[in-house]
Amino acid sequence: MSETEGNHSVSGSSSSTADLGVSEASLELAERVALRLDIYDKPAIFNMLSSRAKLGAGIVTVSFLLWWLLISNSSSDDLATGVSKFFALNYNEVALAVMALAFLHSAFGDFGREMGSLVPSLISGVMIIMVLLYVGEPVVTAFMSDSMEVNTGLWRSLRLALVGAGTVYGGHLIVDAYLLLWLRRFLEANEDIVLTPPGEESEAISGD
Repeated sequence: MSETEGNHSVSGSSSSTADLGVSEASLELAERVALRLDIYDKPAIFNMLSSRAKLGAGIVTVSFLLWWLLISNSSSDDLATGVSKFFALNYNEVALAVMALAFLHSAFGDFGREMGSLVPSLISGVMIIMVLLYVGEPVVTAFMSDSMEVNTGLWRSLRLALVGAGTVYGGHLIVDAYLLLWLRRFLEANEDIVLTPPGEESEAISGD
């Protein structure tokens, strides 16, 4: 980010991040988070942090409840049938793996995007491919072999899709809440820095 861009995010007559005692990378991260979430003042950050943390935790909890009720305690599933070809996991273990991989996909993907880092994004891509393989495997197995009925394969894939999608979405919200917590602490530690929407930045520059 150029020195002029740095001026967009600071108040007063400061002309560089060095004068404020913050790193260029930290200021750029704060700007990216604020721009993506469209949030620039502390009270709004507090409210969004709380709402996203509660909603994310709630959705992940519901996903675990669905796993517990529909998969772990399901009497209609014979775990000895339909063992996954990927690491020989039974259906219950596959469901747990799907939730873990889905959450890791959200965490690595979001952090990789905000940090501009390649490795977390690559890991996130691997995680979501594994999730899709596990979700689609039961129905594909049902159509391609006689080891499982089609209805059973569809029902298994549907349940995996539900817990996986819930964990992905809930994971995104939890990561957003963590980033908002970081942004709040960053602004509290650097009170001279004021993040402003892009439109207001342009007006300030033209006025100068």
